[in-house]
Amino acid sequence: MADPHIKPEMDWLDYLSVCVYRMGFVLAAPSVLLLPWDTVYPAQKMCFVAAIMCASCLHIYMKPFRLLLQAATWGGLGCALFGFELFGLGGAFITLGGLCYKEYFCFRVPGLPLQPLFLAGLWFALALGILPFAQILAAIAALLFLIVSIAKWRMPLHFDIGDKSKYVV
Repeated sequence: MADPHIKPEMDWLDYLSVCVYRMGFVLAAPSVLLLPWDTVYPAQKMCFVAAIMCASCLHIYMKPFRLLLQAATWGGLGCALFGFELFGLGGAFITLGGLCYKEYFCFRVPGLPLQPLFLAGLWFALALGILPFAQILAAIAALLFLIVSIAKWRMPLHFDIGDKSKYVV
């Protein structure tokens, strides 16, 4: 998480990683919205790509939180590769929901701290085949992803990096 008053010297990899992270939120919105109507799993794959984009480019100072959010996505991808797509989707939701919770402290978007609960409810609704409930939760979650992605793109790129000396490596 960044300190907006600090403008670090950024190289091209910093710019690339910030853009990939932000594009992950952009992709999360339509992929989550499409999940309840998905019959062939492309929306799940898009959710994985969104989570991978965010997890691979995290700018969080504390290593334990950074590794936890990254491990959820990579563990979920492993589950999906071995045929447990729904468990894998849960791993992607842990990462995306956790990052929305983190972003609440930057943007104070109402409802954003509840995004992990919306995604958990969506996961259970999909697992139990309760499609009307899944459609409502997917719409709420997608709207929150859209709002946070717009908020992220409106701020300068260096806000995502902050003070490089604070990162635990």
